Amino acid sequence: MKSAFIKIFFTKPALQAAAITALCGLVLWGALGETWVNASYDYLFRFGSRSITNQVVLVLMDDDSYEQLHQKRGAWDRELHARLLNKLTEDHCSLAVFDVHFGSEVNAESDRAVAGAMRRNGRVVLMASLTGPKLPGLESANVSLPQKIFLDAVGGHFGIGKADAQTGAIARRHWPFYGPGEGSIHSLGWAAAEAFGATLDRADDQQWLRYYGENGPWQAISYHLALSNAPGFFRDKIVFIGNDPKKSDPGDPEEDKFLTPYTRWNGKAVGGMEIMATTFLNLVNGDWLRRPPAWIEIVLLVVAGTVIGAGFCHLKPFTAVLAAVGTFLIVTLAFVSMSYFTNYWFPWLVIAGGQAPCALVCAWVCRPREVVVLQERFPGYTTVVGPFGKGSYGRVWLVRDATGQLMALKEIERAKFQHENSYEREFRGIRSYKPISSQHLGLLHIDHVNRNDLEAYFYYVMELGDALDPDWQQKGEPYMPRDLDSICRQWENGRLVVGECIRIGIELLEPLHFLHQQGLVHRDIKPSNIIFVKGRAKLADVGLVRDATPEGTDVGTPGYMPRYPEPPGTVLADIYAMGMVLYVVSSGKQPSFFPDITNTLVEKSEFMRLNEIICKACQPAAELRYASAAEMLAALREAQQALKLGSTRQI
Repeated sequence: MKSAFIKIFFTKPALQAAAITALCGLVLWGALGETWVNASYDYLFRFGSRSITNQVVLVLMDDDSYEQLHQKRGAWDRELHARLLNKLTEDHCSLAVFDVHFGSEVNAESDRAVAGAMRRNGRVVLMASLTGPKLPGLESANVSLPQKIFLDAVGGHFGIGKADAQTGAIARRHWPFYGPGEGSIHSLGWAAAEAFGATLDRADDQQWLRYYGENGPWQAISYHLALSNAPGFFRDKIVFIGNDPKKSDPGDPEEDKFLTPYTRWNGKAVGGMEIMATTFLNLVNGDWLRRPPAWIEIVLLVVAGTVIGAGFCHLKPFTAVLAAVGTFLIVTLAFVSMSYFTNYWFPWLVIAGGQAPCALVCAWVCRPREVVVLQERFPGYTTVVGPFGKGSYGRVWLVRDATGQLMALKEIERAKFQHENSYEREFRGIRSYKPISSQHLGLLHIDHVNRNDLEAYFYYVMELGDALDPDWQQKGEPYMPRDLDSICRQWENGRLVVGECIRIGIELLEPLHFLHQQGLVHRDIKPSNIIFVKGRAKLADVGLVRDATPEGTDVGTPGYMPRYPEPPGTVLADIYAMGMVLYVVSSGKQPSFFPDITNTLVEKSEFMRLNEIICKACQPAAELRYASAAEMLAALREAQQALKLGSTRQI
């Protein structure tokens, strides 16, 4: 049984829109992925960040400190580092991390003072740097270590002071992102986290930075103020010491200056020390970000593209716009929340900013005939399902009128006819039938007829037949009319019991007799053209109704038409068709088998009484048939009465 989800997708425009939208997502993720992926990552932090309890202080070698301490950039007096370290030791700070490269000898006395201060502190991590070719791997890179005097003083604790981005670019991942703990090559943040006591998984790769707010989760102070802070200020705090860019302008080519996701809206760059501090906090708290495996992202994009691409195609333009906005908001909220409450993030802008607009365009482009044109083609009616029925000359749509009532609308196009006369004859038949359609309960009521000669079509709106499944709307399944043909297929051997055949025959012959009295004939009576409206059988497909005059061409359905040379389009031809309908539904055989019946049926007297009526209605010689629908109706009523009384006549 098809679900509502499947129903939406089994239309050509919906399938086209789904394919285009899914492909759009894969292109934005793959071929154009860097821009969309990076933007998805950056804008995660526009919506807030996690709070942490770690007490971190950044001691900045900034412009004020250079001025107050009479220093020059690139030539900092190491005695100042010794003074700061001694203060940190006195205050019992938890860890001191130098984003400063002690790679050369400057002054033997000051170097000894700094090394002594490091040794006394006992919890210091130093920065190393990389030299040599800039290759994807680390095998050929040379590490420039701190001088031995300093390295020995800190017990060998060092890490590479490097971000995954070049100077002036946004740092998004931990470095080295292809193996954070590979061998002895690891970042300063990694080394600091290990020295702090964090348990790190050296096999975990592809770690993305989790930023903790535009201004960071730390307290930043100038170096010169750190030297003069009150005793105990640094107690139990983690202290990072390093350079602060001369200018925060992201366009300035200054070394050791990086952009963050916040740069997109505040226009400020930060020093590499902030990237190292963020890496450290990620590792200590275990809350760095990860991306799902590529195959999962591909599946999500394909599913999202299919759902919204096909779904938007079934919405009106304004509703589709609202759906696109809603999709953007829901996707944004869902994936921003995911990155906040878990350690995973997904390139959500591919869906929210790429696939949703693409699906919206497809909703306007892929199905204009079903959404826009049909509203103009059938003014006052909104298509719900269609076409659910197709004939030689037109299609049948499920529509709602202005009051919300479900109706059936049949469209007849001039292009379907070889001759203009045939098209006009079809319209004349509907024009003749409409006034009388409400004069008999058994006739299918025509509510509205409209004609457009400029575009060469007309349509008429009629009452809707019962659904084959009464719960089709609740189940979200397609509407299928309950016709006599489908009912027979549900019965054993494809045939109805005699009493039901007689009842249906009476319900059909009453309005057929009325139709004949008005000088009209149906011309296409067959099981599939007999529907049920509120449980009552009615003759549908009234498009061939016309004046009761012999038809020069074969109009109708072979098997239900009298054999040549008798002309169709007469009262007697309708009676023949009614007889053949009763033969088919009572015997379970097709018209080509008439008058054959099974031995089982021959043994049933009630069937043989009905079969006598059928044989008379289907006499090859027209003069031997019932002369009118009223005469055949009387015979069926007599058979019905006999069946009720339990009496049958021997044949």
